Amino acid sequence: MWHRVYAIIRREYLERIRTKAFWISTILVPVFLGAMMIIPAWLAARGGGQFKVGIVDMSRRFAEPVKEAAAKLLAEDQEKLHITFVVEPVGTDPQAAREAVKRQVQHHELDGMLVLPATLPDAGKPEYVAPNVAAFKLLSVLERAVNNAVVQARLTAAGLNPSVVGKLTKRVGLKAMKLGAEGKETRDEGQGFLLSYGFMLIIYISVLMYGIYVMRGVLEEKTNRIVEVIIATVKPFELMLGKILGIGAVGLTQFVLWGVMLLALTAPGAAGILGLSGLQLPAVPPLLMVFFVVFFVLGFLLYGTLYAGIGAAFDTEQEAQNFQGVITIFLIIPLVLMVQILNQPNGTLSVVLSLIPFFAPMLMFLRMTLVSVPALQVAAAVLLLLASILGAAWVVGKIYRVGILMHGAKPKLRDIARWLKEA
Repeated sequence: MWHRVYAIIRREYLERIRTKAFWISTILVPVFLGAMMIIPAWLAARGGGQFKVGIVDMSRRFAEPVKEAAAKLLAEDQEKLHITFVVEPVGTDPQAAREAVKRQVQHHELDGMLVLPATLPDAGKPEYVAPNVAAFKLLSVLERAVNNAVVQARLTAAGLNPSVVGKLTKRVGLKAMKLGAEGKETRDEGQGFLLSYGFMLIIYISVLMYGIYVMRGVLEEKTNRIVEVIIATVKPFELMLGKILGIGAVGLTQFVLWGVMLLALTAPGAAGILGLSGLQLPAVPPLLMVFFVVFFVLGFLLYGTLYAGIGAAFDTEQEAQNFQGVITIFLIIPLVLMVQILNQPNGTLSVVLSLIPFFAPMLMFLRMTLVSVPALQVAAAVLLLLASILGAAWVVGKIYRVGILMHGAKPKLRDIARWLKEA
């Protein structure tokens, strides 16, 4: 039996790994995912820009305090943002002055204008008028500068010393430190979340993608009547097993290559070589990579077996879509439950959800990226997955035995139940 299964595995593996699409996706997927995480952080570290902002101070008393507050904020935060303020004279007609400055913005002489209403500091809202209001860092600095200037004016009017009040109410930042299993503390500024989310997304996409590959492979052979020739030399269950394991080996090869790339990227000095010395890349523990492969393999075997059964039961992909959607829902549910796991990875609900075989490949692994999960829970998840894979293989194997040679009308649930009985 096993030499025939091996021949099918070899055929499926070599047929896919020799294609250009495999190597293109192997290179482009990590580049794309890495770019999504690194480029925004890189731009943020080097971002900022230069802006020329006109101030229309209808109150005639807040232009200079706002400039001073903005300069202080930029100096304190070490923002790579440069703002040049131009205080425009209001004169006797503030509205005309506003329109004059707006024309300068329209003619690109100014990047925007900050309008301070005459009712400050008691009432009214300042306005920022510009063609581009998506410069969020600039808007944040302007808003905080105006707020600080107005608060200082209110404190002075109340007979309080703004500098003393500022010292007493100075904000205290919170530094997040991740506690490891051996008591080691490491700084976490969001890298842990990116790591958790990225790995979970990769498992979801990969299991779904390779599961559908299995279904399409079965459908293609069934549609082209190739399967009728193959079944003459191998048993249907051997064909199903070989196809699942062969396509799974393709996915595993891809993960090994991605793992090598990831380890190279997170190696000491790699960030400096890439010009990302100011960016902290998340470290990936080797044990976590091992369990990443374990949960991918188990998840793929479970869902790949189910997708193989769907491919055998139907003649076309259009007919299989309804049943395919039901299985895909079980892959989507963990993404919906992700917030619960992130908030309380060791909570009762999180533990129970991560032990359910259909959710375990993603949710148990997600918990492992967040906290130190008890070995007993990990072992239980793996054993439950293995039991589910065996159960799914037994059921789907019966469907596969009959359905792989069936052609014609789309089968109904009662037909599939009859196949199970007859097989």
